[in-house]
Amino acid sequence: MLKNLIKKNLIAPITALSLLTLSAPSLANIYIGAGAYKSETEGVPANDDEEVSAFFLGYNIVDSNIFMFSVEGGYYDLGSFKGTANGDDYKSEAEAYTIAGVAYLPVGPFIELYGKVGIAMVEGETVINGDKYSDDGEEAFGGLGMSIDILDTVDIYAEYLVFDNEIESEMAGVGVRLAF
Repeated sequence: MLKNLIKKNLIAPITALSLLTLSAPSLANIYIGAGAYKSETEGVPANDDEEVSAFFLGYNIVDSNIFMFSVEGGYYDLGSFKGTANGDDYKSEAEAYTIAGVAYLPVGPFIELYGKVGIAMVEGETVINGDKYSDDGEEAFGGLGMSIDILDTVDIYAEYLVFDNEIESEMAGVGVRLAF
């Protein structure tokens, strides 16, 4: 009787746990990354540039030897610029939260080329002579990059990104991506 009671009470939890395990995304397809970028903007006077950071989290949907595709969410500091130009005092700062698709093409055993395209939710503000202008909105962004695979779970990457926002941000940077 005790054997039947244990058997009946364990079947449901084991079945539920098995179904959850099969339906949950694999941790092996998740990656995180961070990088240091040089940000440049065309929309503020004097065409300043600055060092900024970025962080992202991604999930590999397709991972084969000839093509890889992932979705990625990220945060990019687009920079903070201030100065005087043409007699006007200005200050501009912006950041972007992104959702993107990333397509990778392996070109060797350790090197991948990739393209990234997505939507950026930009939050920005420009102040010229005390007058504030909001640069908030959803804009397209995209870029190209190259990564070098080290130890199969660590990538060193370099990429160039363009944000089609009011201040026309461009970024070039390097960073590290860790796969789980």
